[in-house]
Amino acid sequence: MNKNCKLTIGAMLLLTTAFSVAEVRAQTCVVPPTCEGLGYDKAASDCGGLAKLRCPFDDSKYFCTAYTDQDGNKAIAVGDIAYSDGTYSAVPVPSKIPVGVVYSTSGKFIALSFQKTEGIDCRYTVTGKECSSYTANNTGSWTNPTKEELDVVYANKAKIDATLLNLSATSLGTGNYVYGNYSNDPIGISFSTGQTAYFGTCSTQGVIRCVNTLANLANGTTPTPTPTPTTYKVGDTYVKDGIALGKVVEVDSSGQHGILAVSMGQGDASTANSVCVAKTNGGLNWGLATGIHACTLVKNAGIYIDYSYSSDEITCGIHSASGSGACSSSNWYTGPIRKNCESTNMLGYVCEAAF
Repeated sequence: MNKNCKLTIGAMLLLTTAFSVAEVRAQTCVVPPTCEGLGYDKAASDCGGLAKLRCPFDDSKYFCTAYTDQDGNKAIAVGDIAYSDGTYSAVPVPSKIPVGVVYSTSGKFIALSFQKTEGIDCRYTVTGKECSSYTANNTGSWTNPTKEELDVVYANKAKIDATLLNLSATSLGTGNYVYGNYSNDPIGISFSTGQTAYFGTCSTQGVIRCVNTLANLANGTTPTPTPTPTTYKVGDTYVKDGIALGKVVEVDSSGQHGILAVSMGQGDASTANSVCVAKTNGGLNWGLATGIHACTLVKNAGIYIDYSYSSDEITCGIHSASGSGACSSSNWYTGPIRKNCESTNMLGYVCEAAF
Protein backbone atom coordinates (compact mmCIF):
# COMPACT_ATOMS: atom_id res chain seq x y z
CA MET A 1 0.00 0.00 0.00
CA ASN A 2 1.43 3.39 -0.95
CA LYS A 3 1.98 6.28 1.39
CA ASN A 4 -0.95 8.39 0.15
CA CYS A 5 -3.38 5.52 0.63
CA LYS A 6 -2.16 4.97 4.19
CA LEU A 7 -2.65 8.67 4.98
CA THR A 8 -6.16 8.63 3.52
CA ILE A 9 -7.19 5.58 5.52
CA GLY A 10 -5.71 7.03 8.70
CA ALA A 11 -7.59 10.29 8.25
CA MET A 12 -10.82 8.43 7.69
CA LEU A 13 -10.32 6.40 10.85
CA LEU A 14 -9.65 9.53 12.88
CA LEU A 15 -12.72 11.24 11.41
CA THR A 16 -14.90 8.21 12.13
CA THR A 17 -13.65 8.07 15.70
CA ALA A 18 -14.35 11.77 16.20
CA PHE A 19 -17.93 11.44 14.95
CA SER A 20 -18.49 8.39 17.16
CA VAL A 21 -17.36 10.27 20.27
CA ALA A 22 -19.50 13.27 19.34
CA GLU A 23 -22.49 11.01 18.85
CA VAL A 24 -21.99 9.40 22.27
CA ARG A 25 -21.60 12.78 23.89
CA ALA A 26 -24.72 14.07 22.16
CA GLN A 27 -26.72 11.07 23.35
CA THR A 28 -25.46 11.59 26.87
CA CYS A 29 -26.26 15.31 27.05
CA VAL A 30 -29.70 15.43 25.39
CA VAL A 31 -32.48 16.17 27.93
CA PRO A 32 -35.37 13.73 27.45
CA PRO A 33 -38.80 15.25 26.76
CA THR A 34 -41.27 15.71 29.62
CA CYS A 35 -44.96 14.84 29.61
CA GLU A 36 -45.85 18.49 30.14
CA GLY A 37 -43.60 19.55 27.29
CA LEU A 38 -45.41 17.16 24.97
CA GLY A 39 -48.83 18.43 26.04
CA TYR A 40 -49.71 15.70 28.53
CA ASP A 41 -50.48 18.19 31.29
CA LYS A 42 -53.85 16.94 32.60
CA ALA A 43 -54.90 14.44 35.24
CA ALA A 44 -57.40 11.76 34.21
CA SER A 45 -60.05 13.49 36.32
CA ASP A 46 -59.56 16.72 34.33
CA CYS A 47 -60.68 14.93 31.17
CA GLY A 48 -63.78 13.40 32.78
CA GLY A 49 -65.70 11.54 30.09
CA LEU A 50 -63.77 13.11 27.23
CA ALA A 51 -61.38 11.14 25.03
CA LYS A 52 -57.84 11.17 26.45
CA LEU A 53 -54.31 10.01 25.65
CA ARG A 54 -51.90 8.84 28.35
CA CYS A 55 -48.29 10.04 28.46
CA PRO A 56 -45.85 7.21 27.58
CA PHE A 57 -43.49 8.36 30.37
CA ASP A 58 -45.95 8.91 33.22
CA ASP A 59 -49.23 7.01 33.69
CA SER A 60 -50.68 9.89 35.72
CA LYS A 61 -50.41 12.49 32.93
CA TYR A 62 -52.98 12.81 30.14
CA PHE A 63 -53.90 14.89 27.12
CA CYS A 64 -57.63 15.49 26.65
CA THR A 65 -58.33 15.01 22.96
CA ALA A 66 -61.98 16.05 22.87
CA TYR A 67 -61.71 19.70 23.89
CA THR A 68 -62.80 21.39 20.66
CA ASP A 69 -64.63 24.49 19.68
CA GLN A 70 -67.68 24.62 17.41
CA ASP A 71 -65.47 23.87 14.39
CA GLY A 72 -63.57 21.12 16.15
CA ASN A 73 -60.15 22.66 15.61
CA LYS A 74 -59.49 25.55 18.02
CA ALA A 75 -57.38 24.98 21.10
CA ILE A 76 -59.08 26.03 24.31
CA ALA A 77 -58.02 29.41 25.70
CA VAL A 78 -58.67 31.46 28.81
CA GLY A 79 -61.60 33.80 28.18
CA ASP A 80 -63.46 31.40 25.89
CA ILE A 81 -67.22 31.00 26.33
CA ALA A 82 -68.27 27.71 27.94
CA TYR A 83 -71.56 26.23 26.70
CA SER A 84 -74.09 23.91 28.30
CA ASP A 85 -73.14 21.04 25.95
CA GLY A 86 -69.48 21.05 27.05
CA THR A 87 -68.12 22.94 24.03
CA TYR A 88 -66.54 26.39 23.88
CA SER A 89 -65.72 29.20 21.47
CA ALA A 90 -63.94 32.54 21.42
CA VAL A 91 -67.00 34.36 20.11
CA PRO A 92 -70.69 33.76 20.90
CA VAL A 93 -72.48 31.01 18.99
CA PRO A 94 -76.19 31.95 18.67
CA SER A 95 -77.37 28.33 18.66
CA LYS A 96 -75.64 27.47 21.96
CA ILE A 97 -76.33 28.35 25.61
CA PRO A 98 -73.46 30.09 27.46
CA VAL A 99 -73.02 29.00 31.07
CA GLY A 100 -69.61 30.38 32.01
CA VAL A 101 -66.18 31.67 31.01
CA VAL A 102 -63.08 29.47 30.75
CA TYR A 103 -60.36 30.43 33.24
CA SER A 104 -58.01 27.45 32.74
CA THR A 105 -56.92 25.51 29.66
CA SER A 106 -57.76 22.33 31.58
CA GLY A 107 -61.39 23.16 30.74
CA LYS A 108 -62.41 24.83 33.99
CA PHE A 109 -64.82 27.75 33.87
CA ILE A 110 -66.52 30.16 36.26
CA ALA A 111 -70.26 30.90 36.33
CA LEU A 112 -71.81 33.91 34.62
CA SER A 113 -73.32 35.12 37.90
CA PHE A 114 -72.98 34.79 41.66
CA GLN A 115 -74.53 31.99 43.70
CA LYS A 116 -74.57 34.07 46.90
CA THR A 117 -74.63 37.86 46.79
CA GLU A 118 -76.31 38.92 50.02
CA GLY A 119 -72.95 39.48 51.71
CA ILE A 120 -71.21 36.74 53.69
CA ASP A 121 -69.77 37.98 56.98
CA CYS A 122 -68.43 36.41 60.18
CA ARG A 123 -71.90 35.25 61.19
CA TYR A 124 -72.05 32.97 58.16
CA THR A 125 -70.36 29.57 57.96
CA VAL A 126 -69.34 28.33 54.51
CA THR A 127 -70.35 24.67 54.14
CA GLY A 128 -68.51 24.04 50.90
CA LYS A 129 -71.74 22.84 49.28
CA GLU A 130 -73.39 26.16 48.44
CA CYS A 131 -72.81 25.55 44.72
CA SER A 132 -74.26 22.03 44.68
CA SER A 133 -77.72 23.52 44.08
CA TYR A 134 -76.56 25.92 41.36
CA THR A 135 -78.06 24.83 38.01
CA ALA A 136 -77.44 27.51 35.37
CA ASN A 137 -79.42 26.54 32.26
CA ASN A 138 -79.91 23.04 33.70
CA THR A 139 -76.17 22.34 33.99
CA GLY A 140 -75.10 20.49 37.10
CA SER A 141 -71.93 19.44 38.94
CA TRP A 142 -71.06 22.98 40.06
CA THR A 143 -68.72 23.29 43.04
CA ASN A 144 -67.51 25.96 45.42
CA PRO A 145 -64.18 27.39 44.23
CA THR A 146 -60.98 26.54 46.08
CA LYS A 147 -58.34 29.11 46.95
CA GLU A 148 -56.12 27.77 44.17
CA GLU A 149 -58.93 28.09 41.63
CA LEU A 150 -59.71 31.64 42.72
CA ASP A 151 -56.04 32.56 42.42
CA VAL A 152 -56.13 31.43 38.77
CA VAL A 153 -59.39 33.29 38.14
CA TYR A 154 -57.93 36.46 39.65
CA ALA A 155 -54.77 36.14 37.55
CA ASN A 156 -56.94 35.95 34.41
CA LYS A 157 -59.46 38.53 35.57
CA ALA A 158 -59.01 40.90 32.62
CA LYS A 159 -59.66 38.23 29.97
CA ILE A 160 -62.62 36.77 31.87
CA ASP A 161 -64.23 40.18 32.44
CA ALA A 162 -63.88 41.02 28.75
CA THR A 163 -65.90 37.92 27.86
CA LEU A 164 -68.46 38.55 30.60
CA LEU A 165 -68.95 42.07 29.21
CA ASN A 166 -69.40 40.62 25.72
CA LEU A 167 -72.12 38.30 27.09
CA SER A 168 -73.78 41.08 29.13
CA ALA A 169 -73.11 38.91 32.20
CA THR A 170 -72.08 39.91 35.73
CA SER A 171 -68.43 41.03 35.86
CA LEU A 172 -66.03 39.65 38.44
CA GLY A 173 -65.76 43.07 40.04
CA THR A 174 -63.57 43.90 43.03
CA GLY A 175 -65.43 42.06 45.78
CA ASN A 176 -64.24 39.40 48.20
CA TYR A 177 -64.59 35.84 46.85
CA VAL A 178 -65.15 33.32 49.64
CA TYR A 179 -63.58 29.85 49.45
CA GLY A 180 -63.78 28.44 52.98
CA ASN A 181 -63.50 29.02 56.72
CA TYR A 182 -60.64 30.04 59.00
CA SER A 183 -61.04 29.75 62.78
CA ASN A 184 -64.79 29.23 62.17
CA ASP A 185 -65.04 32.49 60.17
CA PRO A 186 -65.29 32.78 56.37
CA ILE A 187 -62.12 33.49 54.40
CA GLY A 188 -61.68 34.58 50.81
CA ILE A 189 -59.63 36.48 48.24
CA SER A 190 -60.05 40.17 47.53
CA PHE A 191 -60.55 40.67 43.79
CA SER A 192 -59.36 44.22 44.31
CA THR A 193 -55.90 43.29 45.57
CA GLY A 194 -55.58 39.52 45.12
CA GLN A 195 -54.81 39.23 48.82
CA THR A 196 -56.48 37.07 51.47
CA ALA A 197 -59.66 38.58 52.92
CA TYR A 198 -60.66 37.70 56.49
CA PHE A 199 -64.20 38.04 57.82
CA GLY A 200 -63.59 37.92 61.55
CA THR A 201 -64.72 41.50 62.17
CA CYS A 202 -68.13 41.13 60.48
CA SER A 203 -67.40 44.36 58.60
CA THR A 204 -66.05 42.57 55.53
CA GLN A 205 -68.60 41.15 53.11
CA GLY A 206 -68.05 38.29 50.66
CA VAL A 207 -69.68 36.43 47.77
CA ILE A 208 -69.56 32.93 46.28
CA ARG A 209 -69.23 32.28 42.55
CA CYS A 210 -69.39 28.67 41.40
CA VAL A 211 -67.01 26.80 39.09
CA ASN A 212 -67.35 23.81 36.77
CA THR A 213 -65.48 21.89 34.05
CA LEU A 214 -66.28 21.26 30.41
CA ALA A 215 -65.67 17.56 31.03
CA ASN A 216 -68.66 17.44 33.37
CA LEU A 217 -70.97 18.91 30.75
CA ALA A 218 -69.58 16.90 27.84
CA ASN A 219 -70.02 13.79 29.95
CA GLY A 220 -73.72 14.51 30.33
CA THR A 221 -73.81 15.32 34.03
CA THR A 222 -76.76 17.68 33.85
CA PRO A 223 -79.04 17.11 36.82
CA THR A 224 -82.23 15.12 36.65
CA PRO A 225 -85.10 17.30 37.85
CA THR A 226 -85.90 16.40 41.44
CA PRO A 227 -89.57 15.49 41.87
CA THR A 228 -91.54 17.46 44.40
CA PRO A 229 -91.71 15.30 47.55
CA THR A 230 -95.12 14.10 48.66
CA THR A 231 -96.20 15.60 51.96
CA TYR A 232 -98.88 14.30 54.33
CA LYS A 233 -100.94 15.44 57.28
CA VAL A 234 -102.70 13.37 59.93
CA GLY A 235 -105.78 11.73 58.44
CA ASP A 236 -104.41 11.49 54.88
CA THR A 237 -104.32 8.15 53.10
CA TYR A 238 -100.72 7.00 52.64
CA VAL A 239 -100.07 5.73 49.11
CA LYS A 240 -96.94 3.96 47.88
CA ASP A 241 -96.46 2.80 44.30
CA GLY A 242 -100.14 3.50 43.66
CA ILE A 243 -101.35 1.33 46.56
CA ALA A 244 -103.15 2.75 49.61
CA LEU A 245 -101.53 1.28 52.73
CA GLY A 246 -103.35 3.04 55.56
CA LYS A 247 -104.07 6.35 57.26
CA VAL A 248 -101.43 8.78 58.47
CA VAL A 249 -101.58 9.08 62.26
CA GLU A 250 -98.42 11.11 62.88
CA VAL A 251 -96.07 13.30 60.75
CA ASP A 252 -92.89 15.25 61.32
CA SER A 253 -92.51 18.96 60.59
CA SER A 254 -91.65 18.33 56.93
CA GLY A 255 -94.78 16.24 56.32
CA GLN A 256 -92.64 13.74 54.42
CA HIS A 257 -92.11 11.22 57.21
CA GLY A 258 -94.26 9.83 59.98
CA ILE A 259 -96.44 6.88 61.00
CA LEU A 260 -99.29 5.24 59.11
CA ALA A 261 -101.78 2.82 60.60
CA VAL A 262 -104.48 0.41 59.47
CA SER A 263 -107.31 -1.18 61.51
CA MET A 264 -107.23 -5.00 61.45
CA GLY A 265 -110.51 -5.99 63.13
CA GLN A 266 -110.48 -8.09 66.32
CA GLY A 267 -108.35 -10.78 67.92
CA ASP A 268 -106.66 -11.77 71.14
CA ALA A 269 -103.44 -10.04 72.23
CA SER A 270 -101.12 -12.72 70.84
CA THR A 271 -102.88 -12.78 67.47
CA ALA A 272 -102.85 -9.00 67.22
CA ASN A 273 -99.11 -8.82 67.75
CA SER A 274 -98.20 -11.70 65.42
CA VAL A 275 -100.42 -10.48 62.57
CA CYS A 276 -98.96 -6.97 62.68
CA VAL A 277 -95.35 -8.16 62.87
CA ALA A 278 -95.92 -10.46 59.90
CA LYS A 279 -97.20 -7.66 57.64
CA THR A 280 -94.92 -6.70 54.76
CA ASN A 281 -97.17 -4.32 52.85
CA GLY A 282 -95.25 -1.63 51.00
CA GLY A 283 -91.95 -3.09 52.15
CA LEU A 284 -92.41 -1.26 55.46
CA ASN A 285 -91.53 -2.43 58.96
CA TRP A 286 -94.91 -3.13 60.59
CA GLY A 287 -95.83 -3.76 64.20
CA LEU A 288 -98.70 -3.44 66.68
CA ALA A 289 -99.74 0.22 66.96
CA THR A 290 -99.34 2.22 70.14
CA GLY A 291 -102.49 3.15 72.03
CA ILE A 292 -102.55 6.77 70.85
CA HIS A 293 -102.02 5.79 67.20
CA ALA A 294 -104.73 3.14 67.42
CA CYS A 295 -107.16 5.66 68.91
CA THR A 296 -106.47 8.10 66.07
CA LEU A 297 -108.18 5.56 63.81
CA VAL A 298 -110.74 3.91 66.08
CA LYS A 299 -111.78 7.08 67.99
CA ASN A 300 -114.14 5.34 70.49
CA ALA A 301 -113.72 1.85 71.88
CA GLY A 302 -114.26 0.37 75.33
CA ILE A 303 -114.98 3.49 77.37
CA TYR A 304 -117.51 2.81 80.12
CA ILE A 305 -119.86 5.71 79.34
CA ASP A 306 -122.87 4.49 77.42
CA TYR A 307 -125.25 1.70 78.46
CA SER A 308 -127.66 2.10 75.55
CA TYR A 309 -125.69 -0.10 73.13
CA SER A 310 -126.78 -3.69 72.79
CA SER A 311 -124.02 -6.22 73.36
CA ASP A 312 -123.43 -6.84 69.63
CA GLU A 313 -122.72 -3.11 69.02
CA ILE A 314 -120.16 -2.77 71.72
CA THR A 315 -116.48 -2.33 70.80
CA CYS A 316 -114.88 -3.53 73.95
CA GLY A 317 -111.41 -1.99 73.66
CA ILE A 318 -108.06 -2.08 71.86
CA HIS A 319 -104.98 -4.27 72.01
CA SER A 320 -101.90 -2.08 71.46
CA ALA A 321 -98.15 -1.90 71.94
CA SER A 322 -99.03 0.09 75.05
CA GLY A 323 -101.11 -2.77 76.44
CA SER A 324 -104.88 -3.29 76.33
CA GLY A 325 -107.01 -0.22 76.87
CA ALA A 326 -109.74 2.04 75.54
CA CYS A 327 -110.20 5.03 73.23
CA SER A 328 -112.39 8.11 73.56
CA SER A 329 -112.23 10.91 71.01
CA SER A 330 -108.76 9.83 69.91
CA ASN A 331 -107.44 9.77 73.47
CA TRP A 332 -105.91 6.63 74.92
CA TYR A 333 -107.00 5.21 78.29
CA THR A 334 -106.16 2.05 80.17
CA GLY A 335 -109.78 1.84 81.42
CA PRO A 336 -112.50 1.55 82.53
CA ILE A 337 -114.02 -0.41 79.64
CA ARG A 338 -117.65 -0.81 78.64
CA LYS A 339 -120.07 -2.91 80.63
CA ASN A 340 -120.10 -6.56 79.54
CA CYS A 341 -116.53 -6.29 78.20
CA GLU A 342 -114.62 -7.01 81.37
CA SER A 343 -113.98 -10.69 80.70
CA THR A 344 -113.18 -10.70 76.95
CA ASN A 345 -109.75 -10.81 75.35
CA MET A 346 -111.15 -10.41 71.82
CA LEU A 347 -110.46 -6.73 71.25
CA GLY A 348 -109.85 -4.56 68.23
CA TYR A 349 -106.27 -3.88 67.12
CA VAL A 350 -104.37 -1.65 64.73
CA CYS A 351 -101.09 -2.17 62.91
CA GLU A 352 -98.63 0.69 62.21
CA ALA A 353 -95.44 1.34 60.25
CA ALA A 354 -93.04 4.24 59.86
CA PHE A 355 -92.64 5.89 56.44
